[in-house]
Amino acid sequence: MVLVGVDANRLILQDRVDSVSSYLGWQPFLEHLWGQPMMLQDGEAHRNTRRLMAPAFHGKAIASYFDTMQSIIQNELQTWTQPDPIALKSQLNQLALRIGVRLLLGIELASDITQFEQWFNTLVEGAAALLRIDIPLTTYGRSQQARRQLNTFLTEVVRQRQQQGNLTDSQDVLGLFLASVDEVGMALSTEQILNELLHLLNAAHFTTATALTWAVVELAARPEWQQILRSELDLVTQDRSLELEHLKHLHQMSAFLKEIERVYNPSGVVLFRSVVKPIDFAGYQIPPGWGVIVAQGLTHRLPSLYTSPETFDPDRFLAPREEDKQHPFALVGFGGGAHRCIGMEFARMEMKIFLATLLRKYDWTVQPTYDRIAPVRVPPNIERQLRATVMERKL
Repeated sequence: MVLVGVDANRLILQDRVDSVSSYLGWQPFLEHLWGQPMMLQDGEAHRNTRRLMAPAFHGKAIASYFDTMQSIIQNELQTWTQPDPIALKSQLNQLALRIGVRLLLGIELASDITQFEQWFNTLVEGAAALLRIDIPLTTYGRSQQARRQLNTFLTEVVRQRQQQGNLTDSQDVLGLFLASVDEVGMALSTEQILNELLHLLNAAHFTTATALTWAVVELAARPEWQQILRSELDLVTQDRSLELEHLKHLHQMSAFLKEIERVYNPSGVVLFRSVVKPIDFAGYQIPPGWGVIVAQGLTHRLPSLYTSPETFDPDRFLAPREEDKQHPFALVGFGGGAHRCIGMEFARMEMKIFLATLLRKYDWTVQPTYDRIAPVRVPPNIERQLRATVMERKL
């Protein structure tokens, strides 16, 4: 059953969250790749895991990631200024993965990062394999072998980090995961940590890179928004280097990224759940055993929520309009309720740093162009075709 709208979002993601199973909804698609990370957990197990993971994604921890994130973005963008166009989505996948490997795992050695990326990309290639036979001759078999190699590698990384100590002072997610203990002494198991790290890396690799791909495309097509965001950057930074404190004052950029989230919904256009207790909705009873699809992407295009929803219009998120604030479940690109994406602030910081750096230092074009970009229904079908030519700005 497909559910659409803010009431459906609130029902499944908040009010009746214990009447549906995220595990049963996602298990056929994800467990063979990522094990059982928090996204595939329900009830008390989910709440316990989230409490133990939370310190790595809030407050001081998020602030500690800023300098490393900015340095990686600056270094990567410098390599984009070459005579030939770059494959935009591929380059952003690589950038997001490198940020993830460094800040999630704490890996700094270039050879280790390269090897990790190769295994991880092989793992992801098997995600959509229809023939799930675990032998070397199949895409799925190679994917599963890469998963085993990643587990062996990460287990050794965990062992070394535990021996180093000083985990509470870590400036990466792995160290803070290892340091996290709740009020009764419960900690994340090594297996759980490995599952969470690989799943978080996939989220960084897929969702953040997808959002940035379409942000670059939309800005290339909209020079007026390039000027709006550059003017805001100049006003906020006063021509100084970008600092963490500046990010919260980039209101126009926040609105622009919300519109990317609304139109392109980088985390996917639907959420899967399986009903485990009867649910009443809109005069119907949904019995246990039924599958439920929460159609985020359709909610984002409802005229009852968003004025001219087929139009790309970041102003809709600025005062006085603020169309997303009509209802707490109107904009759910990062999910909502108990299963709201725990890495949301990490992703938003990364996207703002990237756009600020790109806008300040570079000009670019993207091919092919489209008469109307915003209404593209299935962006992945054309992402692979996108090529960007990037040039240093002449100030």
